[in-house]
Amino acid sequence: MKPLKKIMLTSLSLSLCLLATACAQEATAENADEKPVEVVETQKTPDELDNDAENKDKQETDQDDEKDASEHNEKTDKADGKDDAEETKTYDVSLTYPSTDYIVEGNEEDKTVIESAKIEANDETVVVSVLDKLAQKPASDKAEPTGLDKYDYSASTLDGSTAIVDLKGNLQGGSLDEDVLVSSIVNSLLSVDGIESVSFTVNGDKADTLMGHVDVAKPFTAPVQ
Repeated sequence: MKPLKKIMLTSLSLSLCLLATACAQEATAENADEKPVEVVETQKTPDELDNDAENKDKQETDQDDEKDASEHNEKTDKADGKDDAEETKTYDVSLTYPSTDYIVEGNEEDKTVIESAKIEANDETVVVSVLDKLAQKPASDKAEPTGLDKYDYSASTLDGSTAIVDLKGNLQGGSLDEDVLVSSIVNSLLSVDGIESVSFTVNGDKADTLMGHVDVAKPFTAPVQ
């Protein structure tokens, strides 16, 4: 009986070992099924890589174009929002020149010649624009130059309704030269709509006179006779 028992116990142990092994294999198989599937990225061809690069460049270009368009629109909006001082307008101007009779003959009854002109400018440039015209030779053969072309007046400007004429250069001359220069400038500028007075500075500083003969210390509010 003892050998038979021993054989039965051995068979039972072997069966238990086989059962345990089978359970372990089944558990391993289940764990393997539950593992996440690893996605392997397919390597792209050179053509696909080139297409990706082109698409990226196109996206960057589109973004740059959108940025440029936005900046352009912003500048346009600012330009559209400029005030009237920066808007170009047409000004009617009566340019005053000394007459030949006055310069040559001393005829004070016929001192000036008036020439009409239209000037395209804005409030910031209208004073210099008028002086540019006045510095040119008059069209009439009965008029003489004002002498303004001898001086630098580029710093002249409009302050409210006052034209500030700043002259730079060698301001020397007789009483006739100064009278012609002052009266031509004052009368021409006062003919412009919106300009109610004219004042003078020399090299940016207030001056009592330009050449020592005509008082320019106070603004001119009426034409010079």
